Amino acid sequence: MPNRSIHSFSWIPGWSAEAADYVAPRAAAAGFDHVVVPLRDHAVIDAPAIARTFGAHGITAVGSANQLPTADITSADPAIRKAGIERHRAALRLARDMGAIHVGGITYGLFGKADAVATPDMRQRSAEALAEISEEAKGFGLRFAMEMLNRYETNMLTTVEEGLAFLDLVGRPANLWLHLDTFHMNIEEADPMAALEAALPHLAYFELDQNDRGLLDRGQIDFAPFLARLKAAGYDKLIGVEAFSSAVSGPDVARGVAAWRPLFRDGDEVAQSGRRILDRHGL
Repeated sequence: MPNRSIHSFSWIPGWSAEAADYVAPRAAAAGFDHVVVPLRDHAVIDAPAIARTFGAHGITAVGSANQLPTADITSADPAIRKAGIERHRAALRLARDMGAIHVGGITYGLFGKADAVATPDMRQRSAEALAEISEEAKGFGLRFAMEMLNRYETNMLTTVEEGLAFLDLVGRPANLWLHLDTFHMNIEEADPMAALEAALPHLAYFELDQNDRGLLDRGQIDFAPFLARLKAAGYDKLIGVEAFSSAVSGPDVARGVAAWRPLFRDGDEVAQSGRRILDRHGL
Protein backbone atom coordinates (compact mmCIF):
# COMPACT_ATOMS: atom_id res chain seq x y z
CA MET A 1 0.00 0.00 0.00
CA PRO A 2 1.24 3.54 -0.72
CA ASN A 3 1.93 5.92 2.11
CA ARG A 4 -0.51 8.82 2.39
CA SER A 5 1.01 12.30 2.51
CA ILE A 6 -0.51 15.75 2.88
CA HIS A 7 1.06 19.17 2.51
CA SER A 8 1.26 21.18 5.72
CA PHE A 9 0.28 24.33 3.83
CA SER A 10 -3.26 22.96 3.63
CA TRP A 11 -3.52 24.07 7.28
CA ILE A 12 -0.96 26.82 7.84
CA PRO A 13 0.23 30.00 6.08
CA GLY A 14 3.90 29.10 6.49
CA TRP A 15 6.13 26.92 8.64
CA SER A 16 6.80 28.09 12.19
CA ALA A 17 7.98 26.68 15.50
CA GLU A 18 4.38 25.79 16.40
CA ALA A 19 3.47 24.23 13.06
CA ALA A 20 4.27 20.61 13.87
CA ASP A 21 2.12 20.67 17.02
CA TYR A 22 -0.80 22.03 15.00
CA VAL A 23 -0.52 19.93 11.84
CA ALA A 24 0.58 16.50 13.07
CA PRO A 25 -2.52 15.53 15.12
CA ARG A 26 -4.85 16.75 12.39
CA ALA A 27 -3.04 14.82 9.68
CA ALA A 28 -2.99 11.67 11.79
CA ALA A 29 -6.69 11.98 12.66
CA ALA A 30 -7.51 12.13 8.95
CA GLY A 31 -5.55 8.97 8.20
CA PHE A 32 -2.32 10.42 6.78
CA ASP A 33 1.06 9.09 7.85
CA HIS A 34 3.32 11.62 6.09
CA VAL A 35 3.33 15.43 6.15
CA VAL A 36 5.24 17.72 3.79
CA VAL A 37 7.51 20.16 5.59
CA PRO A 38 8.69 22.92 3.21
CA LEU A 39 12.40 23.64 3.64
CA ARG A 40 12.06 27.20 2.37
CA ASP A 41 13.40 29.02 5.41
CA HIS A 42 15.94 26.76 7.08
CA ALA A 43 16.11 29.03 10.12
CA VAL A 44 12.57 28.11 11.24
CA ILE A 45 13.10 24.35 10.95
CA ASP A 46 13.75 22.76 14.35
CA ALA A 47 14.39 19.28 13.01
CA PRO A 48 14.69 17.37 16.32
CA ALA A 49 11.49 18.98 17.63
CA ILE A 50 9.63 18.09 14.42
CA ALA A 51 10.88 14.51 14.68
CA ARG A 52 9.62 14.24 18.27
CA THR A 53 6.21 15.73 17.55
CA PHE A 54 5.65 13.83 14.34
CA GLY A 55 6.84 10.59 15.93
CA ALA A 56 4.34 10.99 18.77
CA HIS A 57 1.54 11.04 16.21
CA GLY A 58 2.85 8.35 13.88
CA ILE A 59 3.77 10.90 11.22
CA THR A 60 6.88 10.84 9.02
CA ALA A 61 8.15 14.10 7.53
CA VAL A 62 8.57 14.66 3.81
CA GLY A 63 11.08 17.37 2.98
CA SER A 64 10.36 19.83 0.16
CA ALA A 65 13.57 21.56 -0.93
CA ASN A 66 14.06 24.57 -3.19
CA GLN A 67 16.61 26.93 -4.70
CA LEU A 68 17.00 30.71 -4.41
CA PRO A 69 18.26 33.41 -6.80
CA THR A 70 21.38 33.55 -4.61
CA ALA A 71 21.68 29.75 -4.37
CA ASP A 72 20.83 28.18 -7.71
CA ILE A 73 22.44 25.07 -9.23
CA THR A 74 21.53 26.22 -12.76
CA SER A 75 23.49 29.47 -12.46
CA ALA A 76 26.55 30.22 -14.61
CA ASP A 77 28.02 32.09 -11.64
CA PRO A 78 30.24 29.57 -9.79
CA ALA A 79 29.55 31.14 -6.39
CA ILE A 80 25.75 31.05 -6.84
CA ARG A 81 25.88 27.49 -8.15
CA LYS A 82 28.04 26.38 -5.21
CA ALA A 83 25.59 28.04 -2.83
CA GLY A 84 22.77 26.09 -4.48
CA ILE A 85 24.59 22.80 -3.90
CA GLU A 86 25.26 23.74 -0.29
CA ARG A 87 21.62 24.70 0.17
CA HIS A 88 20.58 21.23 -0.97
CA ARG A 89 23.12 19.67 1.38
CA ALA A 90 21.70 21.67 4.27
CA ALA A 91 18.17 20.53 3.31
CA LEU A 92 19.32 16.91 3.34
CA ARG A 93 20.68 17.29 6.85
CA LEU A 94 17.45 18.89 8.06
CA ALA A 95 15.35 16.16 6.43
CA ARG A 96 17.49 13.43 7.97
CA ASP A 97 17.18 15.00 11.40
CA MET A 98 13.39 15.32 11.00
CA GLY A 99 13.24 11.57 10.41
CA ALA A 100 12.25 11.93 6.74
CA ILE A 101 12.87 9.30 4.08
CA HIS A 102 12.04 11.52 1.08
CA VAL A 103 13.10 14.96 -0.14
CA GLY A 104 11.52 16.40 -3.26
CA GLY A 105 10.06 19.58 -4.72
CA ILE A 106 11.51 22.02 -7.23
CA THR A 107 14.99 20.69 -6.66
CA TYR A 108 16.39 21.26 -10.16
CA GLY A 109 16.17 25.06 -10.41
CA LEU A 110 14.25 28.18 -9.51
CA PHE A 111 10.50 28.34 -8.86
CA GLY A 112 8.59 31.05 -10.68
CA LYS A 113 7.65 32.35 -14.10
CA ALA A 114 10.80 32.59 -16.19
CA ASP A 115 11.69 35.23 -18.76
CA ALA A 116 13.20 32.80 -21.28
CA VAL A 117 13.55 29.14 -22.14
CA ALA A 118 15.98 27.08 -20.06
CA THR A 119 19.27 26.67 -21.91
CA PRO A 120 21.14 23.39 -22.41
CA ASP A 121 23.90 24.76 -20.19
CA MET A 122 21.42 25.38 -17.36
CA ARG A 123 20.14 21.81 -17.68
CA GLN A 124 23.67 20.42 -17.72
CA ARG A 125 24.70 22.34 -14.61
CA SER A 126 21.55 21.20 -12.82
CA ALA A 127 22.04 17.59 -13.91
CA GLU A 128 25.62 17.50 -12.68
CA ALA A 129 24.59 18.92 -9.31
CA LEU A 130 21.67 16.53 -8.84
CA ALA A 131 23.79 13.51 -9.73
CA GLU A 132 25.98 14.49 -6.79
CA ILE A 133 23.16 15.48 -4.42
CA SER A 134 21.00 12.41 -5.08
CA GLU A 135 23.97 10.17 -4.24
CA GLU A 136 24.59 12.11 -1.03
CA ALA A 137 20.89 11.79 -0.17
CA LYS A 138 21.19 8.02 -0.49
CA GLY A 139 23.89 8.11 2.18
CA PHE A 140 21.40 9.85 4.49
CA GLY A 141 18.75 7.20 3.80
CA LEU A 142 16.71 9.68 1.74
CA ARG A 143 15.04 9.42 -1.66
CA PHE A 144 15.63 12.53 -3.76
CA ALA A 145 12.92 13.60 -6.20
CA MET A 146 12.04 16.29 -8.75
CA GLU A 147 8.51 17.65 -9.19
CA MET A 148 7.28 18.39 -12.71
CA LEU A 149 5.56 21.79 -12.65
CA ASN A 150 3.72 23.89 -15.23
CA ARG A 151 5.04 26.56 -17.57
CA TYR A 152 4.08 29.39 -15.23
CA GLU A 153 6.14 27.98 -12.35
CA THR A 154 9.30 26.71 -14.09
CA ASN A 155 11.06 26.73 -17.44
CA MET A 156 12.95 23.52 -16.66
CA LEU A 157 10.78 20.41 -16.21
CA THR A 158 7.08 20.58 -17.10
CA THR A 159 6.30 17.13 -18.54
CA VAL A 160 7.21 13.52 -17.88
CA GLU A 161 8.98 13.46 -21.23
CA GLU A 162 11.23 16.30 -20.06
CA GLY A 163 11.70 14.61 -16.70
CA LEU A 164 12.83 11.36 -18.31
CA ALA A 165 15.16 13.22 -20.67
CA PHE A 166 16.64 14.96 -17.64
CA LEU A 167 17.17 11.61 -15.92
CA ASP A 168 19.04 10.49 -19.03
CA LEU A 169 21.17 13.62 -18.85
CA VAL A 170 22.00 12.86 -15.23
CA GLY A 171 22.74 9.24 -16.12
CA ARG A 172 19.61 7.68 -14.60
CA PRO A 173 20.99 7.46 -11.05
CA ALA A 174 19.14 5.00 -8.86
CA ASN A 175 18.25 7.62 -6.24
CA LEU A 176 16.81 10.39 -8.43
CA TRP A 177 13.03 10.07 -8.75
CA LEU A 178 10.04 11.82 -10.32
CA HIS A 179 7.20 13.60 -8.51
CA LEU A 180 3.97 14.13 -10.48
CA ASP A 181 1.15 16.48 -9.56
CA THR A 182 -2.21 16.23 -11.31
CA PHE A 183 -2.72 20.02 -11.33
CA HIS A 184 0.44 20.49 -13.39
CA MET A 185 -0.26 17.40 -15.52
CA ASN A 186 -3.70 18.78 -16.35
CA ILE A 187 -2.01 21.85 -17.86
CA GLU A 188 1.01 20.31 -19.57
CA GLU A 189 0.40 16.67 -20.52
CA ALA A 190 -1.37 15.90 -23.80
CA ASP A 191 -2.12 12.39 -22.47
CA PRO A 192 -1.85 12.33 -18.66
CA MET A 193 -2.41 8.57 -18.39
CA ALA A 194 0.34 7.84 -20.90
CA ALA A 195 2.59 10.21 -18.96
CA LEU A 196 1.89 8.33 -15.74
CA GLU A 197 2.65 5.04 -17.46
CA ALA A 198 6.00 6.33 -18.70
CA ALA A 199 6.88 7.73 -15.27
CA LEU A 200 5.95 4.66 -13.20
CA PRO A 201 9.41 3.03 -13.04
CA HIS A 202 10.84 6.30 -11.69
CA LEU A 203 7.86 7.56 -9.65
CA ALA A 204 8.23 8.19 -5.91
CA TYR A 205 5.48 10.77 -5.27
CA PHE A 206 2.07 11.07 -6.95
CA GLU A 207 0.15 14.13 -5.80
CA LEU A 208 -3.59 14.69 -6.06
CA ASP A 209 -4.32 18.34 -6.78
CA GLN A 210 -7.54 19.61 -8.37
CA ASN A 211 -7.76 21.87 -11.43
CA ASP A 212 -8.53 24.89 -9.20
CA ARG A 213 -6.20 23.70 -6.41
CA GLY A 214 -9.17 23.49 -4.05
CA LEU A 215 -10.93 20.53 -2.39
CA LEU A 216 -10.05 17.26 -4.05
CA ASP A 217 -13.56 15.87 -4.51
CA ARG A 218 -14.88 19.03 -6.19
CA GLY A 219 -13.36 19.78 -9.57
CA GLN A 220 -12.75 18.75 -13.16
CA ILE A 221 -9.93 16.22 -12.67
CA ASP A 222 -11.07 12.61 -12.37
CA PHE A 223 -8.51 10.88 -10.17
CA ALA A 224 -10.04 7.41 -10.62
CA PRO A 225 -8.02 6.28 -13.69
CA PHE A 226 -4.74 7.41 -12.12
CA LEU A 227 -5.43 5.68 -8.82
CA ALA A 228 -6.63 2.51 -10.51
CA ARG A 229 -3.40 2.33 -12.52
CA LEU A 230 -1.25 2.94 -9.44
CA LYS A 231 -3.09 0.20 -7.57
CA ALA A 232 -2.76 -2.23 -10.48
CA ALA A 233 0.95 -1.47 -10.71
CA GLY A 234 1.47 -2.24 -7.03
CA TYR A 235 2.74 1.30 -6.45
CA ASP A 236 3.89 1.51 -2.83
CA LYS A 237 5.58 4.89 -2.48
CA LEU A 238 3.97 8.23 -1.63
CA ILE A 239 0.52 9.44 -2.68
CA GLY A 240 0.03 13.05 -1.68
CA VAL A 241 -2.81 15.51 -1.21
CA GLU A 242 -2.38 19.23 -1.81
CA ALA A 243 -4.64 22.28 -1.97
CA PHE A 244 -4.35 26.04 -1.50
CA SER A 245 -6.78 28.75 -0.40
CA SER A 246 -6.49 32.48 0.19
CA ALA A 247 -8.22 31.87 3.53
CA VAL A 248 -5.20 29.86 4.72
CA SER A 249 -2.15 30.68 2.59
CA GLY A 250 0.29 33.31 3.76
CA PRO A 251 1.29 36.09 1.35
CA ASP A 252 4.45 34.36 0.05
CA VAL A 253 2.62 31.09 -0.63
CA ALA A 254 -0.42 32.86 -2.08
CA ARG A 255 1.76 34.84 -4.46
CA GLY A 256 3.74 31.78 -5.52
CA VAL A 257 0.76 29.57 -6.40
CA ALA A 258 -1.76 32.36 -7.14
CA ALA A 259 -4.06 31.37 -4.26
CA TRP A 260 -6.33 34.37 -4.71
CA ARG A 261 -9.69 32.83 -3.72
CA PRO A 262 -10.99 31.24 -0.48
CA LEU A 263 -11.48 27.71 -1.85
CA PHE A 264 -11.70 26.27 1.68
CA ARG A 265 -11.47 27.62 5.22
CA ASP A 266 -9.57 24.89 7.04
CA GLY A 267 -7.11 22.15 6.15
CA ASP A 268 -9.36 19.56 7.78
CA GLU A 269 -11.64 20.00 4.75
CA VAL A 270 -8.73 19.18 2.44
CA ALA A 271 -7.67 16.17 4.48
CA GLN A 272 -11.18 14.74 4.55
CA SER A 273 -11.77 15.30 0.83
CA GLY A 274 -8.49 13.57 0.04
CA ARG A 275 -9.24 10.74 2.43
CA ARG A 276 -12.62 10.11 0.81
CA ILE A 277 -10.99 9.72 -2.61
CA LEU A 278 -8.19 7.46 -1.40
CA ASP A 279 -10.55 5.31 0.69
CA ARG A 280 -12.84 4.93 -2.30
CA HIS A 281 -9.99 3.44 -4.31
CA GLY A 282 -8.45 1.37 -1.55
CA LEU A 283 -5.20 3.33 -1.46
